[in-house]
Amino acid sequence: MARGADVRKTPGIMEQATSINNIDSVRILLQTGVDPNSKKDGIYTPLCSAIRDNRGDIFALLLANGANPNVMASEPPPAPGIVEMAVQVNNGEAAQWLLEHGGANPNDRNAQGHTALTTAIRDDRVDLLTLLLAHGADPNQRGQDWPVCMAVRSPTLLQQLLPAVTDLSAHKGVMEMAVLANQLDSIKLLLAAGASVEYKNGGVFSPLTTALREGHEDIVRFLLNEAGADPNAPGEHLPIVKAVRRCHDRDFKMIELLLEKGADPNETYREWNAVMEAIENRDLGLLQLLVEKGGGVDLEKRDETGKSVMQMVDASGWSEATQLLLDNARR
Repeated sequence: MARGADVRKTPGIMEQATSINNIDSVRILLQTGVDPNSKKDGIYTPLCSAIRDNRGDIFALLLANGANPNVMASEPPPAPGIVEMAVQVNNGEAAQWLLEHGGANPNDRNAQGHTALTTAIRDDRVDLLTLLLAHGADPNQRGQDWPVCMAVRSPTLLQQLLPAVTDLSAHKGVMEMAVLANQLDSIKLLLAAGASVEYKNGGVFSPLTTALREGHEDIVRFLLNEAGADPNAPGEHLPIVKAVRRCHDRDFKMIELLLEKGADPNETYREWNAVMEAIENRDLGLLQLLVEKGGGVDLEKRDETGKSVMQMVDASGWSEATQLLLDNARR
């Protein structure tokens, strides 16, 4: 410089000095009158490079010498995932600034299709969920998953979200998901918001059969005693069949509860019922419970091979069961 180097022929020199993090070179260039806003290759500004490299000292020096923070490094591509990124790194201040001053859309998705709202729900960030909802985040828009489906794992989040969900019936799997998450409070919130206790996930898995399968006995009791679940409505199978299959150590509490609520052990689904299950298990105590508390046994019910329950017992040579079925046959 002292020997007459013409910096006008190297317009990117200021950004170059910034890029290699050489604050002394930046200072010398500024002192000799090099424009702090001059771009390298017509794209990169010194200020943006200092920000990129987290060089606060160079950043401050450039600003003090006239660098313009409103000069774009280049025409930026859309950054629709920027609010989601702020949420992802738990930067509430950045998210708030972007929403209030940066013109960012709270419903934009990142490259993976995640929205800021679904990321806040996934990470259990109540504060960020509140912020996003207050600034127009739409819980009816899918991100990583449907927001209401993700929120069932946290009753606190779900409670905030539900008032803005326009059509809960569009998410019929949500009730079963709450059961699977073992969140009784979420189940109660969903019911209060108008969800049906019979909503099935994927058209197959019902809340009651999932509760039985997962061993969530408190939820089973709530669904039957308070929510009005139908004990004969099939999910992945009939509730009474699911209870029999999940019975361990001869603990018949769930089976007895279903029978008390009107479960019919003779009801068939996919050509199978609870009586057949007990016969297959060769469990006389269970079979006796089913036929005596279930209103008798229908001897004409047949499995998918066409075999009747009586034929099933006879084929196994199980004389005690044969007599039990005959004594309790429905007339």
